[in-house]
Amino acid sequence: MAAGSNVDWTLLPSDVIVHVFSFLNSHDLNHASRVCNTWNEAFDHPTLWQTFEFWFFLPSHVSYLEGAKKYGKYMKKVFIGVNQMLTHNRQNACALLEILSRIDRRRITYLKIAFTGENPLFYSGQEFLDGLSILFSKVADNVEAPIATLQYVDLSGLSVPIDDRVIDALSENHTGLKYLDIQNKVIISKTTSDCILRLVERCRDLRDLRLYYCSISNEVLEAFTEHDRTDVEHISIVCRREVKFGYELETEAWEDLTTRIPSLRVTLGFDHTCPYQLISAIMKPVIPVRTLKLETFAICHDEVNLAATLYNKTLEKLVLQTRNSLELEAALLKVARTCTLLRSLLVYCVVRRETINEIFRLHPDMEERGTYILKSEVEPEPWVVGVEEGD
Repeated sequence: MAAGSNVDWTLLPSDVIVHVFSFLNSHDLNHASRVCNTWNEAFDHPTLWQTFEFWFFLPSHVSYLEGAKKYGKYMKKVFIGVNQMLTHNRQNACALLEILSRIDRRRITYLKIAFTGENPLFYSGQEFLDGLSILFSKVADNVEAPIATLQYVDLSGLSVPIDDRVIDALSENHTGLKYLDIQNKVIISKTTSDCILRLVERCRDLRDLRLYYCSISNEVLEAFTEHDRTDVEHISIVCRREVKFGYELETEAWEDLTTRIPSLRVTLGFDHTCPYQLISAIMKPVIPVRTLKLETFAICHDEVNLAATLYNKTLEKLVLQTRNSLELEAALLKVARTCTLLRSLLVYCVVRRETINEIFRLHPDMEERGTYILKSEVEPEPWVVGVEEGD
């Protein structure tokens, strides 16, 4: 076509327009739909609405609700981001949950919710729990049953204590669930181990479960060993202050599970509220720990040494938020030498340059992939994975 010639973009085939639109975010997509009638018709194509991100940061974002009413029947993968500080954002997000729950023959299989901003003082988030319970529950009498049930639910970004009522509604009505993350960093976990046991017993295809230590039990581990279910692939357990009020996961329960599922991957984490004297007791040798997170902000070189001994055949990733010492650096080198599968090392304290060089010598692939945080000088946070000073 000669330079300066007029281009009639409306002549583009509709499938080409839809493909181009699929690369746009919701804001740009909305603007593009106003160019002409042809582009506006492409805007309504079901393919463009299978994955959608709802962001509630401003009062004007209430307009998303009309989009949900019109196109929610096409949505399969839904993300909801909320600035929780402002009342209108929380109200709009809860209204969205109600709209989604009333969609005839909905197709949603993926749901993720994330809060941003500071948690308002004395805010309980009860309306979110109510909205999730309705969304997870059986549809109303005047609503046709879903075409698909939820398979992936990530509530780790929801700054609200998730209770048994919400999880029970999910497990009762979405038995095809494959992934659940309820490690949502609230001060208190209200999800009991009995509720998680019901979840595991109902959801026979559950493959990835991420929760707090107080929400798991020996009975939950035993339920995963049943032969008439899909093998669980990954269990993530974070230990906090509640471990001192619970009971210990027995070695026998772990042995039965790992014998039944040798390929099981376990992530084991400890935060700064976990009683220090309980960490080594929880780190049982029978647990196939692939990722270990010691985010204690306290001296933990003994635990790093223990990890090098117990998990030398399984450990792939080690995360440390601690204080530096010569003992810690010696423990890090022990991990680097003994854990042959180690692929990622994230250390949030400074270590000596010679220690870093030796780790890279032992694991050059880690340096090549950039899957590390290793600093020899203090820098402003956040520290970036794989970026060294001078890069």
